[in-house]
Amino acid sequence: MSFADRAFFLRKDAGLSQKQLADKLRISASSICQLELKKREPSCAILSAYSNYFNVSIEFLLEINTERIINEFSELLKDYNELKNNLPTEKEKALLKAFSSLLPETQDFVLRTVQSLSDTDSTKSLKKF
Repeated sequence: MSFADRAFFLRKDAGLSQKQLADKLRISASSICQLELKKREPSCAILSAYSNYFNVSIEFLLEINTERIINEFSELLKDYNELKNNLPTEKEKALLKAFSSLLPETQDFVLRTVQSLSDTDSTKSLKKF
C-alpha cells in the first residue's frame, strides 16, 4: 500500500473531506488531492504533518519495513567485510605493479618460478633479505 492509499484511508476513516484535512494540516486541498492521486510525493513537512495529526509513524505512512531494512543492511555489511578482507595487501599491490611492468616472457618465467617454489615445500619460508 502506497502513501497515497494510506493517506486516503486515514482521511476517510477520520471522516474528513480533502478540504477539512487540508485546513487541519495547513496545506492546500489541491495538495491533498495530488497526494491521494499519486501525482505528488509527500515532502518531509507533509509526512510530519500526517504523522502528527493521525498519530501514526512515518514508517507506517511510507510502509517502511525496518526489519527488512536491517536484514538487507546486515547482508550488505557481510558482503562489505568479505570484500574488505580480500583486498590485496600493500606487498601484494607492489608485487602486482612490478609484475605488470615486466615483459610477457619474464612474467611467464616469474610465474613458473613462483609455482615451483610453492610446489616444492610449502612449509619452508624464504629468508628475509
